[in-house]
Amino acid sequence: MVRTRKKLLILSVFLLLIIANIVVIIGNQNIEHEGKVDTFKASNLKVLFDFTKDEDAGNADWRIDGAYSNWADALRSMGMSVDSLGDGQGEITYSDLSPYNVFVLPEPQDEFTDNEKSAIIEFVHNGGGLVYIADHKSSDRNNNGWDSWSIWNDNLNFDSTFNITLVSTNSGNNQNEVTDIANVPVLTDNVSSFGTWLGTCMEPSGSAKSAANQYGYSVLSYDTYGYGRVVVHCDSSTFDDGTADSSNSRDNLHDGWSKYNDATLAINMILWAAGINSTSSNSTYLKEYTGSSPSVSYGNGEYLVAYKNGTYVAGYFVGNTGSQGPEIKFYKYGDGIRTAYNADGNNFTVTSFDYYPTSGKPHYHQILNRFIDDESSSGTYGFTISNDANKSVDVSYGSHRILFVWINLTRNQVEGMFYNTQSSSYSSNFTIYKDTLKKYDVAVSYDETSNEFLVVWTENHDLKGRFINSNGSLGDYLALSSTPNIYEAQLSVAGGNGKFMITYRNGTFSSANGAYFLIIDSQGNIEKRGVINDENANYCGRVEVNWNSENFMVIFSDNRNGNPDVFVRFYYSNGDEKEEMDITTSANKEETPSGMSNGDTMLIVWRNYVSSSKEYIEGRYYRGIEIPEFSPLIIAAAIFLLLAIRKFQ
Repeated sequence: MVRTRKKLLILSVFLLLIIANIVVIIGNQNIEHEGKVDTFKASNLKVLFDFTKDEDAGNADWRIDGAYSNWADALRSMGMSVDSLGDGQGEITYSDLSPYNVFVLPEPQDEFTDNEKSAIIEFVHNGGGLVYIADHKSSDRNNNGWDSWSIWNDNLNFDSTFNITLVSTNSGNNQNEVTDIANVPVLTDNVSSFGTWLGTCMEPSGSAKSAANQYGYSVLSYDTYGYGRVVVHCDSSTFDDGTADSSNSRDNLHDGWSKYNDATLAINMILWAAGINSTSSNSTYLKEYTGSSPSVSYGNGEYLVAYKNGTYVAGYFVGNTGSQGPEIKFYKYGDGIRTAYNADGNNFTVTSFDYYPTSGKPHYHQILNRFIDDESSSGTYGFTISNDANKSVDVSYGSHRILFVWINLTRNQVEGMFYNTQSSSYSSNFTIYKDTLKKYDVAVSYDETSNEFLVVWTENHDLKGRFINSNGSLGDYLALSSTPNIYEAQLSVAGGNGKFMITYRNGTFSSANGAYFLIIDSQGNIEKRGVINDENANYCGRVEVNWNSENFMVIFSDNRNGNPDVFVRFYYSNGDEKEEMDITTSANKEETPSGMSNGDTMLIVWRNYVSSSKEYIEGRYYRGIEIPEFSPLIIAAAIFLLLAIRKFQ
């Protein structure tokens, strides 16, 4: 009897642990934003406060265990990690800054070295956020000849770098409360006033702007630089919580944190500097550019977006905080744009077919490619893959090779070419498959587990494929008959965990009636067929699939809300549905989406179709990806334990 009770107790504990695990998972996913569940959170933001420049000198204590402890605690309560650099002295390096999203410089008292200045500039350029907090003239607390406002201008020369000049005019001389505040999303959200007690004024120029003014001068300015953001505040006392660390307990501090909307502004500055464009969400909406047919790839901590803008192929980079770079033109003509990341060369490849009208008729010609290193036009180079009449192209990286595939209309065959990323050499064009049937679309992906590429294409309203081994030799040919028949398939394929998921659209461009998928193993056996959507997918474009952290990530658009909206759905490798997210819910026609995820962040872009002459590339960047886990094994274990407990009873 005692033994039975002991077993019952052990089983009960196991069951409670399982239930608790499920409850935690469910609790983590239910984050409501604008009436829908958003599984992406801002909780993975990392903030670093500087303490290498004597920030607690004299009657000050601008450190996260002192007068800025409330600020640090508020950020931590939102799930962010907050750290301090140095012990009152030390040197700032890029390796110190690069793991963080935002770097805060709270009224530095010591000058910076040239290496430190370069490290901060590089950090911001690569997507980091800089928050600089100044103070009034003659606030040299350690008597070394430097005020924080003169350090910004004369030591760091940041006045010319970031277009914000600090001036010796004091803020808050007779009026502590600042009320002349501009509407800057996130930065001044819910901030109707804030305090300043003898700060320094500033003059933004060029691309920099003022977010708040007093006495005709800016007291809060901001700018972007490269992929990053900079915000400068006039006064360190605004965020003073009146407490000191134990070693500075006699400092004469004052509580500005609880006055006006000072605490809200402090948090907003961090969020804005991190690139977050909505305080109600952890996602950032990107600046739109004219264009269509977007493609997204990820590598080396950044995303590349490529698209068609008029006749030429253009794009931009998105940094690791969601900061967006300028538009770059890749080449003059192009359509059917596809991208991939070359891990060996640390660059991206942008591929398309050359398309332009001839005598009023479409003309399909060369397959083109260009390697893109970064946002600079230097270091990019390209080549022509095929000079025949071609249409539809795709590209994939794997096993130190880039495989380009396309449909050769002249020869009526599927063709390919390898680029060896280690030797920087190209193979000859080779035939993947040829017969007399008309071919419409082609796609390719690599699976690391099986170490092989899969090329799929459509012909005669049917789906076919072929494996290509990692050594470049042709593998098995696959006849993947589809139900229902497919026309303009808009193919996509992704490999992961020894499986491939193939997605396609059924019907013609103007009468599509749904999107579907196949799961096949590395031998080509069909394991599952499924429906992605049957919600009137007319004009919504191709469904895109890629592999992410043990999940297939499917991106598509359908008309379930009366107009095309973009959705992301995650599938287990066996094809079971896992989770769906609404990316857009507007009245616009948001179609032909593309996207990627690195496991922690996600970027989704799409075409906003206004009219044939007004098409825009829009996007949304997410932080803190959490894909809810409802593991069948956990559920089965819970059922088993319940039955076991019942038996023992």
